[in-house]
Amino acid sequence: MNNIIKVILVVIIILFLSLYFSNYNNDYYQSKTYLTEEAIKKYEKDLKEGKNITIKNYIPKEKDYNNKVSELGIKTSNFIDKMINKSLKYLAKYLE
Repeated sequence: MNNIIKVILVVIIILFLSLYFSNYNNDYYQSKTYLTEEAIKKYEKDLKEGKNITIKNYIPKEKDYNNKVSELGIKTSNFIDKMINKSLKYLAKYLE
């Protein structure tokens, strides 16, 4: 009985620590700078010149990392999800 309690306690501590430290990894995405030094200088220059300012002119375009392999992975995942959902619904109806 003592061994079971120790194992459960260790698992709970490991889960707590992993969740606690994973909170610090999110700081990268939250503190990501959208404007580069060049974009700030361009913005200030355009502001002094009185040009029409829109945010799209200063934020760099994000790269699109989609390719055939990632699209195939997404389609496969969606297919598996649908099949599992259908089979679980069928199983639930059968068990009723």
